[in-house]
Amino acid sequence: MDGFRFENLKSHILNLSESEDFSVACSEWILDSIELSEEWDNCPCGQDIKEHCYIKNKLNNKTTYVGNKCIKRFMQKDEDNLFSGMRRIKENPRANASQAVIDYAQRKGYLHDEKEYNFLVQTKNKRKLSELQLRWKEKINNRILSGIVVKKRTVR
Repeated sequence: MDGFRFENLKSHILNLSESEDFSVACSEWILDSIELSEEWDNCPCGQDIKEHCYIKNKLNNKTTYVGNKCIKRFMQKDEDNLFSGMRRIKENPRANASQAVIDYAQRKGYLHDEKEYNFLVQTKNKRKLSELQLRWKEKINNRILSGIVVKKRTVR
């Protein structure tokens, strides 16, 4: 990330944080949710994005979003596995979800019970599933996607 983009991100985060020190302010934030959009938007740094990481300040409850590259930059969170897993099941709802997707779906309440969680974990590396298993996986994956993939971005 070039200096100009980093300064834009830093300014945006500091304006919403309690601390005036960027390194301290970064620790105030947690990842709340993600969103894959079909329309372009801009990260606060200025980069064009379609993958939004919604973050929440633990101290003042303010929220904002950043792109998936900036989340790495300021929160040291690597959401590449989560986003690549989401893109994979978006392209093919019968595809295996990554562990990052499964854990995210569980945390956000997209899985109905422990049985669905265990099924996804047990089948995430399997290549051959029965038709019944594939239909169940597709149903679960579509439910996950309905909470994440949007045509029009959520305005928060």
